[in-house]
Amino acid sequence: MSLALLLAIAVATGGLHVLFTDQTWWLLVFFVLIAVLGAAATARAFSRRWFVPPAAAVATLVGLVTLLFAPGTALLAVIPTLDTIRAFGALFAEAGTSIYRQSIPANADAPIVFVLCLGVGALALLCDVLAITLARPALAGIPLLGVLAIPAVTARDVTDLFVFALCAAAFLVLLVVGGQQRQPGLAVGIGAAAIVGALALPLVLPAVVYSAAGSPGLSTGVNPVLGLGDDLRRSSEREVLTYRTASGEPHYLRLVSLENFVGAQWEPTEQEIDRGNSIADFAAPPGLSAEVPTAEEFTSIDIGNLSSRWLPVPYPPQSIEGVARDWFWEPGGFSVSSPNDTARGQDYVVESLIVQPTPEQLLAAGTVVAADFEKYRTLPEDLPTVISETAASIAATAPTNYEKAIVLQEFFRSGEFTYSEDAPVEGDFDGTGMDVVATFLELRSGYCVQFASSMAVMARSLDIPARVVVGFLPGTPTTTGGAEGFTVTTHDLHAWPELYFEGIGWAQFEPTPGRGSLGDYADVSVEGVPAPVPSPAASDAPSPSAPLDDAADRGVDDNAAAAASATQTALPRLLLALLIVAGISLLPASVRLLQRMLLTRRLVAGAATAIDAWDEVLRTAVDFRLPVALTATPRENAAVIGASGGALARLLSAVEHEGYAQTTITDPGSLVSVLDGFRADVRAGASTRAGLLASFYPASLWRRSTRRARPS
Repeated sequence: MSLALLLAIAVATGGLHVLFTDQTWWLLVFFVLIAVLGAAATARAFSRRWFVPPAAAVATLVGLVTLLFAPGTALLAVIPTLDTIRAFGALFAEAGTSIYRQSIPANADAPIVFVLCLGVGALALLCDVLAITLARPALAGIPLLGVLAIPAVTARDVTDLFVFALCAAAFLVLLVVGGQQRQPGLAVGIGAAAIVGALALPLVLPAVVYSAAGSPGLSTGVNPVLGLGDDLRRSSEREVLTYRTASGEPHYLRLVSLENFVGAQWEPTEQEIDRGNSIADFAAPPGLSAEVPTAEEFTSIDIGNLSSRWLPVPYPPQSIEGVARDWFWEPGGFSVSSPNDTARGQDYVVESLIVQPTPEQLLAAGTVVAADFEKYRTLPEDLPTVISETAASIAATAPTNYEKAIVLQEFFRSGEFTYSEDAPVEGDFDGTGMDVVATFLELRSGYCVQFASSMAVMARSLDIPARVVVGFLPGTPTTTGGAEGFTVTTHDLHAWPELYFEGIGWAQFEPTPGRGSLGDYADVSVEGVPAPVPSPAASDAPSPSAPLDDAADRGVDDNAAAAASATQTALPRLLLALLIVAGISLLPASVRLLQRMLLTRRLVAGAATAIDAWDEVLRTAVDFRLPVALTATPRENAAVIGASGGALARLLSAVEHEGYAQTTITDPGSLVSVLDGFRADVRAGASTRAGLLASFYPASLWRRSTRRARPS
């Protein structure tokens, strides 16, 4: 049963391979799985008490996870302390951060592997209790099904059907092994038919059509930019929302702004929800002065199939009415989120401003930036030089930040770059990290995420505050019931950069060619907008075909490096864990050997008696699983172990004299050879299994089957 459980759980957890870039994590998880199930099986072999195997499994799991991930906080590296608990809490928090920062397939770094090991260990414990302790192996299929469902609920179209079939077969093995009335032929036949049917029926049944409001739909998660490429590449286009505006004009709808550029990618600022920031009244937009022309706008939004923690709103919002439950705005980006609700099914009205800065006002902003916007200019120290050099070569000589922004935008829209939702995949890069940007500047083909990230990073390299915004394009004009509005679908998912200018605030730009629209202040065809003038150094900018030596030299993949680091850390600990497990396994044998050595010394010194030697004979019999009994007399046990003649017969006579006649033998040292000979004879006649159990797991250490022959 334990082996069947090991097979089923190992296969089910192996199905998670579709979520990760490498599979070294599975070796560590498999080791934890063997240890937990092995501990339960070993305890079950030597104790009939129901709670002993689960207790042994829990102790093994806690000790092993402590050894692998927080040995420095524990006693003897395996006994948890309060510091260990705090370390585990930190690992959980880091795992959550790592999960939302990464896209699928993700790098299984140390915090994620910690969660996997702990989760699979707990799963093994639960399945062991259900299948063996409670004798209900069928119930063990429920947690196994939960593991198999993880890829399906995490990302669509990634489930491995082969793993599903293999896990179903392993579950059948579990049922056959655990069933009291076994009909393996019938079970295998029914199971095989079910598996084949589950795999074949989808090929002949009509395809599932996702409705606009009732299906799982788009899920933006915590960092929506991570899945944006996958959503854009889906062949099926689904309606997300509809909206109408008082002006009749379409607008970009923002979900969240990504301010932190950590090198591997852009991500939102982590902050607690402030319940004082009611959406009934927003603060004034940062940086917007009264001199900048604005117009009031009202947008009525009806959300359909959008499973998002953020509400889509035009920027900058002033108030929102009609939203159910608790929603709050965050300062800086004005993203609207809820701690306990999603956007799905919401119907609300947003009052916002249409900001209309003039080119003259943007030019007047010059290069001045307030000190509290320094975080929007932060870049990693190891930023590939090709990024900053390219930005400097095309825009460094522009006199103002506004003119630099126009030059950067037109650099991407000039025709040298092409929009492609497939190129990032074929070019083996995706996302928003600095290595992706460096590669994008070489290949010059990508989709909105690469365009937005590249312009924002290059703007920061020119000391212009910049961030990336994720949301939706204005959508398609539609007429419903005589009312004109706009329909937004999954193909309207978009990312764009926003740059900050003193006195104007955050201004939207559109570097992605063929997508979206330009504001009047960003459209070079509008009078007053400065036309981009090539910098004298522009000829030195890397060409599409020029190799980016610097990027290639330093382009070590962050995820691969992190994975290697996690593996290098985990493998020595795994070896240490193997050594400790081996040491623990040898502990019973060591204790038993010490007992025999101490008795030998006492016998040679004359400090032990025949009764002491007989007790050792019975302990040896128990170790080899001979049926001696506590309630039997010495002569009855002697008949069981074959002590009717020879040296053991004389020992039995001495025991009876000591126990009942109160006399002792004169030469207790001679009993050493008697004990050695008896142990050799028993081992010679025992099975291999009994010999191994006697050597490594001597039952006399915990099963009391001897008693003193001396009368009370």
